[in-house]
Amino acid sequence: METNLQTNCYNCSKPLRQTGYFCGGCLTQVKCKSCGSSLEKDDAGCVNCGTPNEVRAEIKTGSHQNINTFRLHETATDRTIEATFSDDVAKDLAGTLRDAAAAGRMRAIASSFPPLNDFNGAHKETADFAEAEAVNNGNTLPKTEAIHKPVQTDTAKQEEYPTLKAVAMKNLPGTETEWIVVYAFYASNYGKDTFTRQNLIEKYEESNRLDNNKKSALSIYIKRAVQGNFINPLADDYSILDNGIEKAKEIISRTSSSSVKLNKQKSKKVESEQVSESKGSSTVKKKTSVAAFSPKRLTEIDFYPSGKKSLVDFIKDFKIKNDNERNLLFTHYLSEVLKITSVTLDHLYTCYDEVNHKIPENMAKSLGNTKTRTGWLKTINSNIEITTKGINKIKFWNKKD
Repeated sequence: METNLQTNCYNCSKPLRQTGYFCGGCLTQVKCKSCGSSLEKDDAGCVNCGTPNEVRAEIKTGSHQNINTFRLHETATDRTIEATFSDDVAKDLAGTLRDAAAAGRMRAIASSFPPLNDFNGAHKETADFAEAEAVNNGNTLPKTEAIHKPVQTDTAKQEEYPTLKAVAMKNLPGTETEWIVVYAFYASNYGKDTFTRQNLIEKYEESNRLDNNKKSALSIYIKRAVQGNFINPLADDYSILDNGIEKAKEIISRTSSSSVKLNKQKSKKVESEQVSESKGSSTVKKKTSVAAFSPKRLTEIDFYPSGKKSLVDFIKDFKIKNDNERNLLFTHYLSEVLKITSVTLDHLYTCYDEVNHKIPENMAKSLGNTKTRTGWLKTINSNIEITTKGINKIKFWNKKD
């Protein structure tokens, strides 16, 4: 019986092993599996025993594996990508490229990528992936060349908004409350994040609008924005509501300043008052009299002092039953915590408004009741001071557990 005398494969010329019936390089059968005789190149089977060859170089479907080459050319950056794959690998690659194009992770857009069954050796069509192409190279060995430059991915274009400096230069917000809404919109990364009081101050600085008056009255502006359902106070910070986001977008999309309209309205109001004054001195005298005894809101008080409790948090430590106790606590907070030397009715009025409590209709009478009924407060030249009895009341107050 003839043994395997061949030393190299007649198909690929690779050296053959002493054992085995197939070439390790191309899987061509070189020896009969029945009798062990050598097989020649064109033999359909063994000439000694008549056993047919077993063709291992064919895939299960019977179609021959072809080699497909993908090329991508990009003249602007001089990029060249070339990779060669078998039919099975090309099918997987085709699906991967199609998924990448659908996800927007590649510049090229698959306009006419061939279906997977086109990579079967029977077709030699070019796969059009922008400038990429697949070419059947026959039975050449697969190779992959290095990619010279990574493909940059495209990201979704974010909606663009004007800078705060541009909004300030155009003076688009008409009131300070609208400014707070705009600052909240930018400080929250256009409504995506929460923000703090300090973030609003930073936006004031960024737009070159910060001064001592605005900083002192910031709590008032924030409160008005909350009451307007534009922002929402949280435990330690704030969030901008949907209503605030829409309002901010409306403000920054304006083409001209809103202050022009407001100035016209103010001018009409002044003219109306002047006409009223011209009707008689008694009317003017009456208005002056009312204004002289009407307390006003002070905007320069900072109710959120650094390192100290805010007024809202301060009064939470006490069980308050009536306005006499509120007048005492407000006076104590103003004089001892904020170190305000001259406390007036305007200060008490501002404290009531700050904690969002019902304001007495007659502040002077309310203060008079506290003085006469409790003896906790006294007035010297319109300045409100705490008496010794008031100090003892605060010192031994029935605090919350």
